[in-house]
Amino acid sequence: MGVIRTEHVEELLRSADAGAVLVVRSGAAEVVPSARLGEPGYRGALQVVSRGELEEQAAGRDPAELARGLDAALSALGG
Repeated sequence: MGVIRTEHVEELLRSADAGAVLVVRSGAAEVVPSARLGEPGYRGALQVVSRGELEEQAAGRDPAELARGLDAALSALGG
């Protein structure tokens, strides 16, 4: 199973925070509200995609397909 899963994509798309971002830190993916990105716990986290960017990519696409694509891109980076 990859780091970025369908539930991460769905959570990001449902987020009430327009600036929410899918990040990876310590080998785990999570959706983070924009207000928390500057907190010390997120320093050094890899920002994978914002909600706005994902919405642009998502038009008519299956969340599982989006998750696979994001996870493949992460793997290509060595994540």
